[in-house]
Amino acid sequence: RINMDLSITIRPAALQQLKELSLDAEEGVRIGSSYVGSCSLFADYQLSIDRKQEGDDAYEVEGIPFYVSDKSKAYLHNELFIDFSPSLGYKLSSPEEVYKYDLSLKRAAE
Repeated sequence: RINMDLSITIRPAALQQLKELSLDAEEGVRIGSSYVGSCSLFADYQLSIDRKQEGDDAYEVEGIPFYVSDKSKAYLHNELFIDFSPSLGYKLSSPEEVYKYDLSLKRAAE
């Protein structure tokens, strides 16, 4: 699936959580996905607080910077939704599928 550009929508509950983050000027939220080799085609998804890396595309949504690498885009649809629930953590989804529930948002390892 070729991802020409990305639309990111933050649901109100997630926006409230994200607005409480203390990001420094260089930081944003990384939407990551990576292929996990197994008997089925499977990609793993992560959210993290990170700095922009070379080759990342940057998006600003509701004043929050998001970074997505080209490699991650290969496993994502063009339209993303980020939601939050106290019991399930962050949820990353698209109109086509729910990528992952129970995502936590931690700082990437330096």
